[in-house]
Amino acid sequence: MTPLRRVLARIVTGSGLLWGQFATWLIARRLRKTAGRLFGVFAAGWMLGGMLLAARPLLWITAGAWCVAAYRTARIVERREASEAAFVQWIRDQIDDRNGVLLAELLAGLHAAEMHLDWDVTDVRAVVERLRIPVRDSLKVAGAVSVGVHMDDLTAVWDVQLSPPPGKVDNPSPAGLTSDNYPTTPRVDVHAEGAQITITPAREGDN
Repeated sequence: MTPLRRVLARIVTGSGLLWGQFATWLIARRLRKTAGRLFGVFAAGWMLGGMLLAARPLLWITAGAWCVAAYRTARIVERREASEAAFVQWIRDQIDDRNGVLLAELLAGLHAAEMHLDWDVTDVRAVVERLRIPVRDSLKVAGAVSVGVHMDDLTAVWDVQLSPPPGKVDNPSPAGLTSDNYPTTPRVDVHAEGAQITITPAREGDN
């Protein structure tokens, strides 16, 4: 896809998302509240429409602002989806060839990477369940029984495979990745509260 088509696709996608958010806000649970919002939107639209027709430059400015907002919205969604997929991939890699992984292990992995040191297992569970991954209250992994994610439950929701090990490099970079600095644990920034989950996998050069 060319850069122009990518931009246009994001504007279209973002516009749909913005309209969806607007519709969700407009239709309240109570009929009276919905009617009030409809009246307010109609009145504001009538006034704004008159202003735009009277001053054509404002029409182009408004259209440009909408396109920018739609593009940014689409980019936010793309990054969130990529971050969620990266976190799920990390869970899969922690399972390796076992039947699952305990949430305590995931928490220990985050703490080992010096991330979310104030979290407990409940916070990890909230994030995992927000990703639609079932959590079993009693799972036996490597002789230990606790709350965890079973492999079958993970793969039933996410099409994810174990990451292949890093290949042999004939001409290593000056930094020289070793077993001590290879980023096996992703850098993760997850918000347990709210609907948004932001996860940043580790990259070469991260400290």
